[in-house]
Amino acid sequence: MEYLTPEEMREAELRASSHGLDTATMMENAGRAIAQTVRERYGGDAGEGRSLLAVCGTGNNGGDGFVAARRLSRELRVRVLLLAADPSMIKTVEARTNFERLAGEPVEVSCAGDLETLADRAGWIADAGVILDAIFGTGVKGEIREPMASAIRLINESKAVKVAIDLPSGLDPASGEVSAGGAVRADLTVALHRPKTGLRGRDGYTGELVVVPIGISADW
Repeated sequence: MEYLTPEEMREAELRASSHGLDTATMMENAGRAIAQTVRERYGGDAGEGRSLLAVCGTGNNGGDGFVAARRLSRELRVRVLLLAADPSMIKTVEARTNFERLAGEPVEVSCAGDLETLADRAGWIADAGVILDAIFGTGVKGEIREPMASAIRLINESKAVKVAIDLPSGLDPASGEVSAGGAVRADLTVALHRPKTGLRGRDGYTGELVVVPIGISADW
């Protein structure tokens, strides 16, 4: 299996952009592939009144989670928890656009920008049948702040099936080092395009590792 460093992944995305594959399309492709993987493996685990919950950060990893949530919302009970005080804190146009698209779908959305509001939504995490971990992608650096650190802890305490998007949040994408605040222990990690070097030998955090395409050609 070929692994990429975060820098190599960024270079692959830049090459893709030069060939006309923009970030919005890659995000849509990623979310579609994640939704299909969840649908095939865990669709039944979100049934019987239990929900699929996407716990999303403010970067493009969160954007991938928004797309996956939208694509699953017509067949599963879906909730989205944005770890920010409000949607204006979403960092990229592409992720913000996909958050806004949730308004036209049967998705229950809430924001949690501090520990108090996260505590109010802790039941969402505890009650979920499937949790999508879309908090951090390959751009994560340094110590994990609140409420993200507590969200990771609550996810790990949940009995839900845990699916990490690209990599478990709290795991360094290059080295595999676990942050001081801990890392999500996923049952399944859906790596986008190629697995990142930090995932190598970290089965205790990644669970099963699958790789899905997002439209980047091997010839670019």
